[in-house]
Amino acid sequence: MEIVNVRIDERLIHGQVAAVWTRYLNATRIMVIDDFAFEDKLTKMALKMAVPANVNLSVLSCTKASERLKESDPYPNERIFIIVKGPETLAKLLDLGINFKEINVGNISKKDDSIQIKQSISVTKNEIIAFEKIAKT
Repeated sequence: MEIVNVRIDERLIHGQVAAVWTRYLNATRIMVIDDFAFEDKLTKMALKMAVPANVNLSVLSCTKASERLKESDPYPNERIFIIVKGPETLAKLLDLGINFKEINVGNISKKDDSIQIKQSISVTKNEIIAFEKIAKT
């Protein structure tokens, strides 16, 4: 198993991820790590429909993902593209003993209590705290 990218994108799997990123990375599996998506059948179904036909999909909670990533080789010979909705998920994974060397930050949309830091990235105070925690590792 090789992790080829870790991306924050609140849209999870969408056209750009499915058509461009997955192909560019030559990913063979997309691993969505999101507690809500893991529990919600409708979200899981939508994610399954969005994945390219030649790419495997795992939708895992933070706890399940940390367990899986700690296994010696859970996905032999696969190139894993990890996607999370926000930095809080990565901060939670840190608490569970999972740290990623590099993170790609994609779309985080504007909310009432957020500040825009890039064209497609707006962050709340909680997201800033999570980013700071991640940056310290």
